Amino acid sequence: MVQKKILGAAMIGHAVESYDFVIYGSSATIIAEHFFPEDNPTLAILSTLAVYGIAFVVRPVGAAVFGSIGDRLGRRTALSTVVLIMAISTAAIALLPGYSTAGIAAPLLLLCCRLGQGISMGAEYTSAASYVMEQAPANRRGLWISAVGSASFIGSAFAAFALLALHSTSPHAYTEWTWRIAFLFGGLMALVGLYMRLSLEETSTFRNLEARGGTSASPVRESFRNWRLFLVLFTIFALLAVVVHNLLGYLPTYLITTGGLPEVTVLVAGGTALLLCTGLCILTGALTDRIGRKPLLITGVVIAVTGSVPAYILASYGTLLTTLAAETLLIIPAALIGIPATVMAIELVPPHIRTTSTALAYNTAYAVFGGTAPLLGALLTQHFGQLAPGTYIAALAAAALIVITTALPETRNHTTTTPQPHKHDRESTSLRPTPYRGFR
Repeated sequence: MVQKKILGAAMIGHAVESYDFVIYGSSATIIAEHFFPEDNPTLAILSTLAVYGIAFVVRPVGAAVFGSIGDRLGRRTALSTVVLIMAISTAAIALLPGYSTAGIAAPLLLLCCRLGQGISMGAEYTSAASYVMEQAPANRRGLWISAVGSASFIGSAFAAFALLALHSTSPHAYTEWTWRIAFLFGGLMALVGLYMRLSLEETSTFRNLEARGGTSASPVRESFRNWRLFLVLFTIFALLAVVVHNLLGYLPTYLITTGGLPEVTVLVAGGTALLLCTGLCILTGALTDRIGRKPLLITGVVIAVTGSVPAYILASYGTLLTTLAAETLLIIPAALIGIPATVMAIELVPPHIRTTSTALAYNTAYAVFGGTAPLLGALLTQHFGQLAPGTYIAALAAAALIVITTALPETRNHTTTTPQPHKHDRESTSLRPTPYRGFR
């Protein structure tokens, strides 16, 4: 019962995060019509995708602020705060006036909502994963973390099917106003998450740190001291960001504008593929506890290198079957990279800066590579052809493979807790975690 409570509260925030991405990405053409001038549809779509990307710029700010709250005031406090901001930011989009009503204020208000969403997401996933890691049995850390990671695909699939239901009920009403219901429902889901998280207890790891006077006074500064680990984690999360946000943020638009697929077909294919990925995430988590994190991570990166270009070839055929195949070629590396990478990051970072350090590496990578993925995908397709987005993913994956194989240690047997000194003895090096040394 306690395990279900912990996992449910951790999962719902990440599910809402990915739900928001999918309803925005899948509704990009509709949002463009409502919030931007109609005289240039291509520019309107690019502007909509740019707003999607700009929100990522503030994610490192959210990581620094709420990651520090998690390390200084407690994991539970950070989790509750971010999901509240998420609820407000998502639901507000449902109530915004369009360009025909408010003029230039419409896209500016949309941008404000996306910035609020970006700040809240800056510490959502890594804070939830850190909380779960500190509650999990040592031999099941990968499996427990995979439940949090799978929430991304559960939320994404739910979003796809919610949009499909709204579209099927009345295509005209969907393009006019019922798409707003999806955003409103996302806000309500986040409020449920707030209620669940307020009922959680703080982790024993943080309570012990607090009792020993071992919490960090400057978790952001301490996180950047070990810059080698930051760069390695940044590289892995950058690849994950590009894969995931090509899948969630750009591929739906690509399939409609380039592949010529009806929106209903895109939603059906996307929801089905994402549900399949949920099971793959859980399987990946269980395997990381049995055979290790690194072998599965390397497998995922190799598939990203070899499968990304074929994915976009298949996507250009414009059928349901080829669309499912294309999405599968992106979903497999997303699961195989995302779960081991998250587990390894949290296991490598010492407890007193765990939420800050992992959040900064994850969200800086997502700000640079995740937020730009849909817009860059559209621009690459426009200037270099239909296979350019897949080539971009493959190139990043090849670079990440070199870093992973040479600089990342296996962490399956790595301890996640380290005794911390009292405040008056804080500089004692004998009690500090062994720092990451880089290439090995």
